[in-house]
Amino acid sequence: MGFFYKHKPRGFNYIPRYYDPQKEEWEKKKAEAGMDSSLSHEEQLRLEMRRKWGTQKDEDNSADRRYKTIRAVIIGAVVLVAFYYIFCTPMFTRIVEGLMGQ
Repeated sequence: MGFFYKHKPRGFNYIPRYYDPQKEEWEKKKAEAGMDSSLSHEEQLRLEMRRKWGTQKDEDNSADRRYKTIRAVIIGAVVLVAFYYIFCTPMFTRIVEGLMGQ
């Protein structure tokens, strides 16, 4: 009865491998330094591209973060000063009286 034939599940050839993050990090550092490493040519190219394009975290990111924080504080201070002068000075009452026609 070929109509009710169930196919056997197809297996896969999984070979467990030991992953050592410290060894991988060491290999990357060796490749960056130009020393002989066990990284493949493709991995070395990826590492070189990351280094040239600046996708790795370095001091530049902390400088950018510092610049953004200072800019946010300055903008916040300007907004607070503007809010104070608009709503907490006699100028605001004069504007409201002028709009109301009193």
